[in-house]
Amino acid sequence: MKKYSAIFASIAILSGVAVFAAPPKKTAKAVDVWTCPMTGEAIKDHATAAKKTVVVAGKTVHFCCAGCPEKFSALSAKEQKAKVIAAAKKEAPAKKS
Repeated sequence: MKKYSAIFASIAILSGVAVFAAPPKKTAKAVDVWTCPMTGEAIKDHATAAKKTVVVAGKTVHFCCAGCPEKFSALSAKEQKAKVIAAAKKEAPAKKS
């Protein structure tokens, strides 16, 4: 009987530890947007596009040409964020029903 009591006590202690353990920390995942927010073109040459990037709203935004970053920086912060969100949605895969 003492053997079973020890087993149940061990299970109770381990269950208590599992319940009160801290939840795992979520880490922010870097997001790359491979659609130019200015032209809407999908960027296929990742090596060249890596030189033309800007970080907006936690997303690394890539541009199709050297002129787009200049035009993008002339926009207000609100317009920049809207263009980045639109570009990210454009490249998001369609959900299957």
